[in-house]
Amino acid sequence: MKLLLSLLLAGSLAAADGAGTTSFAQTYPDRTVRMIVPFPAGGATDVTGRILAEELTARFKQTFVIENRPGAAGAIGIDQVAKAKPDGYTLGVSGVGPTAIFPILDPKLSYNPARDLDMIAGLSSVTLAFLARPGFQASNMKELIDYARANPGKVTFSTAGVAGPAQLQCENLMLFAGIKMLHVPFPGDTPAITAVLSGDVDVALVAVASSVGFVTGGKLKALGLGKLDKSLPNVKTVAEQTGFNGFTGYTWNVLVSAKGTPQDIIDKLNTAINEISAKPVFMAKLANVGLDVLPGSVKQTADFVAGEAATYKRVIEATGVKRE
Repeated sequence: MKLLLSLLLAGSLAAADGAGTTSFAQTYPDRTVRMIVPFPAGGATDVTGRILAEELTARFKQTFVIENRPGAAGAIGIDQVAKAKPDGYTLGVSGVGPTAIFPILDPKLSYNPARDLDMIAGLSSVTLAFLARPGFQASNMKELIDYARANPGKVTFSTAGVAGPAQLQCENLMLFAGIKMLHVPFPGDTPAITAVLSGDVDVALVAVASSVGFVTGGKLKALGLGKLDKSLPNVKTVAEQTGFNGFTGYTWNVLVSAKGTPQDIIDKLNTAINEISAKPVFMAKLANVGLDVLPGSVKQTADFVAGEAATYKRVIEATGVKRE
């Protein structure tokens, strides 16, 4: 009899717990949701977060508020997300660095994305372009590679920082092509472009959105793109020109939460974000600031981030690139 009562009590408690979890997910969100952006206001990650927060607020009739927590190139803000209560009320709009690069470069980093974060949804991507002055010897990627091969270590390239995605993607290209170019880092796309305009640097790998005006205005020429971009319809991708299909010339943003967030909440957010991303008005808002949508299921998002991290790990180990 005691055993029967114990089993009945255990079953009742389990049912109660299950009902509570289901109810929690069904009513989510029932209060303000924080969306931590680990960078200052105004950048691609911040703009992505703000456009999305507006859409999620309208959809769920609860406020999704952006909180900028910059520092350590994004690591401080995402660390706060990783250490938050895993209830879906603290989310992170994370970029390539804090999600896929820094954990490889710094084994002592205070969080590990695979261990401490749940990937919820892809948000946006930024296409990168190789640029040069009009008088530079190369006018496409094949010519750039041939010129760099004939002049090892003499071609200089600028990006927005040491060990950032642009530098690592250039390093990846050099591994594929068997060439060596000299990296000249700058604190952002604008100074990296200025260095090419002034002739201090030969080529740059920067966001299309930062550079399209210089290309269409004839001040710079685009040698190749990470992805096809309608703002530069006559420029082919690096992969098309070289056959290096493993080259990915873009950066991205994803939505993350602390590991252990209820799967129902993750799925609910992923569905909402994918439906929002399919809306022409949302795509237009992103396109106006040089961003593309990055749709996909929860699994596709997690697999994408894992694949990107594996690529960066290979490049870092092969080249010995380190953070400053």
